Amino acid sequence: MINFSRKLEKIWYSNKRPPYLLIILSKLFSLIVKIRSSLYKSGFLKIRNVEVPVIVIGNLTAGGTGKTPFTLLLSEFFDENKKKVGIISRGYKGRRSSKDPYILSKTDNAIDFGDEAVYLAGKSKAMVCVCKDKYRAAQMLVKSGAEIIISDDGLQHYKLGRDYEIAVVDGSRLLGNQYLLPAGPLRESISRLRDVDLLLLNGGYEAFSNLKTLPGGFAMPVFNFTINNKGLFNLNDNSKHDLSDFTGKTVQVLAGIGNPERLYKDIEKYGIVVSPIEIEDHGVVDINIYSDDAMPLFMTPKDAVKYNKPFPKNAFVLDPFIKIGEDDGDDYAFFRLFDEDLFWSE
Repeated sequence: MINFSRKLEKIWYSNKRPPYLLIILSKLFSLIVKIRSSLYKSGFLKIRNVEVPVIVIGNLTAGGTGKTPFTLLLSEFFDENKKKVGIISRGYKGRRSSKDPYILSKTDNAIDFGDEAVYLAGKSKAMVCVCKDKYRAAQMLVKSGAEIIISDDGLQHYKLGRDYEIAVVDGSRLLGNQYLLPAGPLRESISRLRDVDLLLLNGGYEAFSNLKTLPGGFAMPVFNFTINNKGLFNLNDNSKHDLSDFTGKTVQVLAGIGNPERLYKDIEKYGIVVSPIEIEDHGVVDINIYSDDAMPLFMTPKDAVKYNKPFPKNAFVLDPFIKIGEDDGDDYAFFRLFDEDLFWSE
């Protein structure tokens, strides 16, 4: 499964033309997407709204782009401003995720409800509701007192009405070969980006220059951000460390995320040799076989929630933080976008 996913990604992010069969399937998928979108726009399929503002943080491509960390950041912002936040998560790969909404507790596990949902529930003060039907999840969150709802993913889930859409794009990969699935990574056509309220580029300042490769212009605000990893914690004694403590060493890195290569490069900037552990996005491995005191084991927070104590003695979890733009002015300008009546009306 890992090899198949990697082969598809090589096709998606290559300059070569995809195989003809994939292009045919892509055109069929594109037709289905257009028909479905038209049915919602015409009102044949009903869009359902709830009584509080709904923010959707999604992406146009298959795979991770940094949506979940940004969901957490925005949730913390509203919480600090005394708003009760509800988060909707699909609970991807959780065995108990279903059409029936369920609000997670701090003791629920990733096997049942998926790594993203459990990570958000454990890290934030928000109520996190898992359900494949995002409208039903939103209803439950409103009944439970949510004043603002953030949907982690859901740009293509039109059934749930939304007040604000945020699209997150990988600043290095952008939109790949610009084909729709399965010939390319796109879930919808590129023109869909013109409908969103905010475009976020996961990458440094150079990511802005890559926008010129995208057809058409964008009238909405555009910000770049970086997910930085500098600190980390020992998973057994919770002692805090810095990546610079491991300069010159070889470390094993467990990153079941959409674009692990970005993380590897981030770690390597500290003079660390990365030994990647092969794992698919949201996947699980037997971490005990990587228990080697001579070689530290790093993992992302979304990976760490999938395993129980005791961890190998050499296991550490990274503690990422988001930096918006290049200076404090960018950070201020970004959060000003959410300082309006839509989000603060009583």
